[in-house]
Amino acid sequence: MELKSNFGGKSSLDQDKSAIDKIQNEVKLIYFKVTQQLLKEEEQSIILNLLAIIIQFFQATYIIFNRQTWKIWQTFEVTEWLNKIFGYSMLVPYFQMLSFPALVAMMYVCLGLVVFAFMLIFFLSYRLKSAFTWPIYILRILIQMFLSVLYMPIMDIFFSLIACTTDENGNNINQIFIEVTCWQGVHIVHGIVSILGIVIFYLFCITFAMIYYEPRYLPKEPQSKKSGRSLAIFLTYELVMIICYTFMIGRQYDYLFILIMLVGSFIIFWKMHIENPHNNIYIAKMWSMLVSVNMWSVILLCFAKFLEGQLFFGTIYAWLSGLPLMIIAVLKTEKLNYDLLLTNLNKVTDPQEVLNLTDHLIKLYYIQDADSQLMIDGFLEIHRATCAREDCYLKQKKLPNQRLAKPFFKDQNLQERDVDLLMVLGQIYFNQIKRFPNEIALRLRYALFLLDLMKQRQQALNELIQTEQLCPSFDNEFIIFRYKQIVEYEMNAAQNENMGNLDVATELAFQNHMRSFQNKIERATLMHMDFWSQLQEDSPDLGKMNNIGAKINLSITQVEELWNKMQMMTQNLPKAMRLYGKFIIEVLQDKDYGEELLDKARRLQQQNSKNKNKQMISILSGEDLSQEPNPTTLVSTAAEKFAQIINLNLSCCNLFGYSKSEMINRKINIFMPNLYAKFHDSYVEHFLQTNDNKNINKERLIYIKLKSNYIAPCFLMLKIIQSLDDNLQLAAQFRLPKIFRPTCYIITDSEEIVDSISASCIPLLNIDQKVISHKKVSLIDIFPKFAENKSQYLTKVGGLLQFSAYQSQFSNSNITEEKEQEHITFMCYMSEVMNDSIDQLAGYIIRLELQGQDQSINQELLGNNNHLKSGSSLQFKFNPQRAMFSGEFVADTNSQRVDQTILWDQNDQSSMISSNQIEVLNSGNIKSQVKTDKSEEQNQNNKINYGEGIKILRLFENRLQDIDDKDDIMSEDEEIGKNSVFQNNQEQSIENDQQRNEQNNIFRSRKNLFQIINSNQTPKVITKLSWTANILALILVVLSFVDFFIIYAQYEDIYNTILLVRNQNQRNAELQTITTSVQNLLMLNLDVWQLKTDNDKKTYETTWKTKLNNSITNVDILNKELMLSNVGLSDTILDMLSTDIVIMKSSDGNEQLYDLSEAIQQIISKSLIIREKNIVNISMQDIDVSFVLYNSLNSLIYQLRLFSTLYANELRIKTQDNGQSFLLILGVSAAGIGLGLIIMIIAMISVSKNQEEVLAMFLDLPDKTVKYLYNKSENFISNLQMGEDDEMMSEIDDVEKEEQEELNKTLKTKRKKKKFKNTNKDQRNFIFGIFFVLSITQGYFVLNYILSNTFLSNLDQMIPEINATARAESFYRFVDIGERALFLDKNQTIMNQDAYTMVKNNLNALYTLDSSMHQEHSLNVEITNQIYLDAFKEIFMSQPCTILATVMNEVNEQDCQTFADGAIYQGMAVGVARYFENLRYIMTIYDQFWNNSKVNFTQLARGFATFKNITKNSDNTTNYVLNLNNFNHTKEARQMQDNYHRGTFRYLIQKMIEGIYQDMESSRTQLLAFFIVFEVLLFVIYFILWLPLVVKMTKDIWRTRSMIMMIPLRVIQNIRSIKAYIKENIQINDIDV
Repeated sequence: MELKSNFGGKSSLDQDKSAIDKIQNEVKLIYFKVTQQLLKEEEQSIILNLLAIIIQFFQATYIIFNRQTWKIWQTFEVTEWLNKIFGYSMLVPYFQMLSFPALVAMMYVCLGLVVFAFMLIFFLSYRLKSAFTWPIYILRILIQMFLSVLYMPIMDIFFSLIACTTDENGNNINQIFIEVTCWQGVHIVHGIVSILGIVIFYLFCITFAMIYYEPRYLPKEPQSKKSGRSLAIFLTYELVMIICYTFMIGRQYDYLFILIMLVGSFIIFWKMHIENPHNNIYIAKMWSMLVSVNMWSVILLCFAKFLEGQLFFGTIYAWLSGLPLMIIAVLKTEKLNYDLLLTNLNKVTDPQEVLNLTDHLIKLYYIQDADSQLMIDGFLEIHRATCAREDCYLKQKKLPNQRLAKPFFKDQNLQERDVDLLMVLGQIYFNQIKRFPNEIALRLRYALFLLDLMKQRQQALNELIQTEQLCPSFDNEFIIFRYKQIVEYEMNAAQNENMGNLDVATELAFQNHMRSFQNKIERATLMHMDFWSQLQEDSPDLGKMNNIGAKINLSITQVEELWNKMQMMTQNLPKAMRLYGKFIIEVLQDKDYGEELLDKARRLQQQNSKNKNKQMISILSGEDLSQEPNPTTLVSTAAEKFAQIINLNLSCCNLFGYSKSEMINRKINIFMPNLYAKFHDSYVEHFLQTNDNKNINKERLIYIKLKSNYIAPCFLMLKIIQSLDDNLQLAAQFRLPKIFRPTCYIITDSEEIVDSISASCIPLLNIDQKVISHKKVSLIDIFPKFAENKSQYLTKVGGLLQFSAYQSQFSNSNITEEKEQEHITFMCYMSEVMNDSIDQLAGYIIRLELQGQDQSINQELLGNNNHLKSGSSLQFKFNPQRAMFSGEFVADTNSQRVDQTILWDQNDQSSMISSNQIEVLNSGNIKSQVKTDKSEEQNQNNKINYGEGIKILRLFENRLQDIDDKDDIMSEDEEIGKNSVFQNNQEQSIENDQQRNEQNNIFRSRKNLFQIINSNQTPKVITKLSWTANILALILVVLSFVDFFIIYAQYEDIYNTILLVRNQNQRNAELQTITTSVQNLLMLNLDVWQLKTDNDKKTYETTWKTKLNNSITNVDILNKELMLSNVGLSDTILDMLSTDIVIMKSSDGNEQLYDLSEAIQQIISKSLIIREKNIVNISMQDIDVSFVLYNSLNSLIYQLRLFSTLYANELRIKTQDNGQSFLLILGVSAAGIGLGLIIMIIAMISVSKNQEEVLAMFLDLPDKTVKYLYNKSENFISNLQMGEDDEMMSEIDDVEKEEQEELNKTLKTKRKKKKFKNTNKDQRNFIFGIFFVLSITQGYFVLNYILSNTFLSNLDQMIPEINATARAESFYRFVDIGERALFLDKNQTIMNQDAYTMVKNNLNALYTLDSSMHQEHSLNVEITNQIYLDAFKEIFMSQPCTILATVMNEVNEQDCQTFADGAIYQGMAVGVARYFENLRYIMTIYDQFWNNSKVNFTQLARGFATFKNITKNSDNTTNYVLNLNNFNHTKEARQMQDNYHRGTFRYLIQKMIEGIYQDMESSRTQLLAFFIVFEVLLFVIYFILWLPLVVKMTKDIWRTRSMIMMIPLRVIQNIRSIKAYIKENIQINDIDV
């Protein structure tokens, strides 16, 4: 069965929105909630705000003197100084003095602060009710700092990293740190992060600038202002200025920059100074000073640019001198805004003019000084003269015989001027909104005006709701969101203070809430029916049940929220309380709370009937007023219906004795005594003009005139109602007083002539209305002695008055009733009636209370209406099963037995009915029961079934059971075993004790069970899941940091090791250059060189001594770099460095061991000595020369080459070992993430299982129970839709009682649990989501491993080429000096071997090294950086002369092109081959010259050399060998070695290292980018995805658990599985609630 709602409309639960809209609304809600929390009870210091504005003044002035514009002033010595001064308010100048890495670190710190602020926002959005207040304080401080003193410095830091320019070489470099190349390597990542930081920070600041302020006029609050848009514009101006001076570099952009600056400064000047958004005068002055000085500075900057140096000089001095004058002028100037007061509202076309006027008037209203009051008076006069509307308040006020409709102001201290101003402001807002209905700002100001000044909260709320329908902007939307909650809170507080009395607007809202309340109750009932219907299926779907349960939970939450809102409006809502109570009983199955509400509703209804003065006054419509039980009437104050009754109810008609048609549209004074009717109009008019509310909302005694023309005392309460047409209505509510003594009333005029009397004067005074209407009757005529004690009667205590009917002149013959007494005594009270309008006595009121014979008079007045028999008396009886008393009148009080005062149920105790009771019932005595039971009355008429209740039982398994149902009646709580009777009894006793204990705590009432189930304690499974996720997130963060920094450190270590390899080989080459220099100087002394003049020899000597000195210096520098390097080296190298391994041989033949450093120092010291020697002393016999030449070619060179090999191996080991480290990190991350995934999946399954357990418990409900619950909901919705509100839940009839009994039987029977299915895919989706997220995180580590391992593998493959290229220079030179050493002395050893053999081996090794170099390069082409590829190709394949000449500065380019017949110009591949051939050719000639003195030198020389007798003797062999140094091949090889090989291989190794460094930086950049993305991803996953997911799962568990309360308590008590689940999973620490 499907029931449809009577109310129609689409359910809010069925409304689907797009994902973008949902995300947008969710983000908005987060911002709004957090900002509202931040603004709540915030107290800011004005001094701190002023200080912040001063700092911002310095920052804004820095724009005028920034690094691009300070030179425009052309007075450099002053403007540079000003640039530094104002620059101290920024952050970049401080880091400019440090380093670029420090600036980068500060950038990340600033970005971290912004991210931290976002984290606090998300944290607070989910923990708004947390007890921790420190996040609010921290976030509040961060926002205030970001919006003031930190905004421009942080933006400047972000832009400083991407502030790039082009140098003279075309390189893109940073403006501040020129050594930093932009957009290369890791700078790419820093730049991208800076750009993202700029966007995020700007959006953050603009968002809070728009909403983080107080829109109400609070002149003492620094945050109070009209709008936040002015600050947003100012922040945007600062951003644009930073962009301009960051990217507009060069004088060609000066004009554009100044133009943008001029436009921006004018805009902020207009927004901050002209519009003046701030309400605090000090804050407003400081901002005006800031923007005014900024505008003044920009104008003078324009003068400096266009006119400085042409028409005048020293613009900067004019700025300095005018600065204090500008500040003083701004601070001293007062804005009087007289023009605003002259605004003609009839001709306004711009709503902003209306806003300016109203804002200024409100400001004047708050100032309350003489000038402001004078201006208000002037405005009111102008408005009175210019207002063209007929309903203008000021015009109606001055017109005669016009009645004004004015709101009732609670503030009694308001002067007439203030009232007039507020009324005029209200009319201005109201009328202008009609003209500009879509102007959101105007509506918002009107709402705040109603809230703050008019105190009309409901009207303010209505205005906000209407504004919300106009699609407001983001900032206005937040104002509406915030003030709707503030207004509702204040309204609720006010309603509670007013004891539930509602005004008209609140009553309208209450009626709307009531209709919505009924609609939501109907929707929730339909969902319950859907749930029970789903449960009745053969295989219930737990997934669908869960979804329906979620909707039920949401709908019940909406009902409860609306109920709470209605309760906060008023506590006097019996109708809604009755509906809600029946809903709780019939649908939610909470009988206790529902009956409590119904009982409370009944009490409220009774209280409303008794205390009519506290009843709500409803003036909404005639229908509503007719339902008002109290006599109520509405009186108009409009001019056309002045003092006329415009509406009343039937109770009022009954009170006065008229029909409604006789009273409607008649003046209220017709129904007053004549004495009051005369001056009542003037009284009402006086009240409307003065707002004198002393009689408003206060109950007072008045006298009304009935249709019979008699008067009656009555209590009156007046209320003021603002009608929709801006008029006032007076709501009058009457209440008759309780009179305990016979009393009559007489009203006389000032001359004591009787004007009116009450009807009680007829029996008491024997006077009726006809007597006083036919002629004038004075008090003396009725009471002859009245004047004697008049003064006593006028006192509060009154006085006695004697009355004699027979002595009275006015006994009425028409009155037939005779008085038994001759004299009657009255207590007389007399009071004066004053006409306040003219301050004149109008008459008197006399109240006469009968003294003495009260009993007889009362009986006479009541007419002896007691018809009860004198012998009857009332007795009570108690029915124990019904738990109620019955009362009856019986003839004889002693005829009842004592035991008959208890009424037993007829079914069980029929024999207890006595004959006396039957006699009493048959005797016709009156019997009244307080509460009757229909089922009892019907059973009394039925025939008695004496067999009812008798059952056949048997003892089965130590239990008494029905013999016919022994197989079916066994409860599921009973475990049938084959234990002994004693054991079963013991178990039964334990079980009974447990059941008693359970029912004594959480199951004793539904309220206690509800408190336990809805305790909102975090479930244990959620706690475990959260801890698992937190630990996993922490592990991922730690691993990512460890991975990143380890890779960075290892990359740095590998790079430094490469530099060690290079430096080691260059040190070898420089040491061999020292040897070459000593050899050349030695040969110069031996006259080997063919130098013709002494000058040539001197030049040659100077040249090589200079080279010797440079080599010594280079060796010393390289040695220090190698020794001081912080690169981690292997133990082998460290041991060798500290061990004496170099054998140094002195000139006397002694050998001594040194470590490598000491040996090198020995060579350097000897070389320094040789450098200082005369050329004639440099000979083989010199001990220093022989020391250097011998030791540099033997043990030292051997150890140096060994160290080169060890460094290369160290590089290989590090690349391989670091790859293993990366693999280890990957394994640890995989293990951690895998373990976390398993735990998370188990936890997610546990969460889903937890929900499934709750849903599966519903399957334990018997089918009849489910059907019963379905029928209850169906009956409730049917009654609700048919409108049977009051009696929709009557007493339980026979059918329902039968269902209850059947339900109880069903709960005790054995039940077979249903099979179920679960189509809920949330668990699977969550697991897939977790698996996907963790896969992404693992992918980060895999990607890191792939990138780093790829780089290290490529580097490991390149190590042979690195080593060969680095060793080439030193090895080529070693071959050359080895050959020269052979020429000088064949017997000298080289590397402790025969010199000739070593030279031959070296020649062969040259080819091996060269081929190895080219072969490795060919293998590494795919992995080598393009920088090195281009360098290698240019050196070896193209012509290297340009590089050697311009880059390395080794040779002249023209000489290079012609050297060696152009071999070098063809590429070093040809040049190196020619070098090899030259050395080989010379060794071939050497073989022919050695020991062959008869060889023909000229023939072998072939013209390449000219013989020279070097030894000056006949030793031809020695001369021939020494002359080999003069062969063209030797000279060419020597020159190639000195000039070309050195530059070639140093250039190649330099480019190779640059390429490796570029690849390393590229890898680092990628790793850094991935690292940042990974951390951001973790932040997003944790704070934006995971925390909301945890909250959702927690709420889902709470919601699923709360579904248990859908089951009646009596059912829960009989189902063991539900009790066990509650006990084990929900009850916390077994607390006895």
